[in-house]
Amino acid sequence: MSGVSAGSMTQVRAWESFRGSPVNAVLTFSDRSSWQTMTSPWVGSGPEKFSTFNGTWIISQPFFPTGGGDMNSCASGAYSSHWADFGRWLVNKGRPASIIRLAWEFNGNWFPWSVSKTSATTWVSCFRQVVGAIRSTDPQARIDWALNAHSGGAWSVYPGDQYVDIIGVDSYDQWPASTTDAAFATQCAEATGLCSVIAFARQHGKQFSVPEWGLVGKSDTGAGRAGQAGGDNPVYVRNMYRTFAANRDVLAYETYFNNSEANNVHSSLLNPNENPNGAAAYASLW
Repeated sequence: MSGVSAGSMTQVRAWESFRGSPVNAVLTFSDRSSWQTMTSPWVGSGPEKFSTFNGTWIISQPFFPTGGGDMNSCASGAYSSHWADFGRWLVNKGRPASIIRLAWEFNGNWFPWSVSKTSATTWVSCFRQVVGAIRSTDPQARIDWALNAHSGGAWSVYPGDQYVDIIGVDSYDQWPASTTDAAFATQCAEATGLCSVIAFARQHGKQFSVPEWGLVGKSDTGAGRAGQAGGDNPVYVRNMYRTFAANRDVLAYETYFNNSEANNVHSSLLNPNENPNGAAAYASLW
């Protein structure tokens, strides 16, 4: 499956027109402000919000709402009733086989569910509790354990094959940038690089995903200020395509993160096109 992060069908249609091929996967993020907005998310609230989308929903979910939970309570199963509600919601929406990207980029230090903020044992117990609760009401839900390619500390908290359906990795053109084919190969083979994630998935009989990937601007980004961003870099785009193609037998999905927000990655290829060379390479390949 191939697609884009989006908040509306208008964005999806524009992406399809831009690249000249259909989108069959859409990456979304739940509103993390309350249990209500997480267990009955905005996704599917109408045709513009993907209720009639023919592809697969990928829903990014935290362990608990912002400011409304803690890791120890999660690990003890205190939130299981909420996650069972979410499983029922998926079934009632007619989307039982949706992909749940649970506690994404957990090996970074920027989210409340970061493994750096708790013990490995507690983190794994929390993940297992949430998965068990979702599956108690929606056995078809597909769980994506998605790490960050540019941080360590992921493999020690793998929850186990029975709790994971897809091994995911968010991988951007930064820390370091892939400005040559050789540089791409080197970073891809790092401990939490894309190639290492694919190898781990194969070893465990799993598919892999790349829920977020994209270019990284050289200005208005942390990596850019540190000289670690690739900017408008078609070399990276071409190598990502080649890696997907070479491993398509175990690729669950890839979704480009098209973002132009201030102080974010500035990966945007469309509306606005911040990276014309990268955009041209993407459109020609997809």
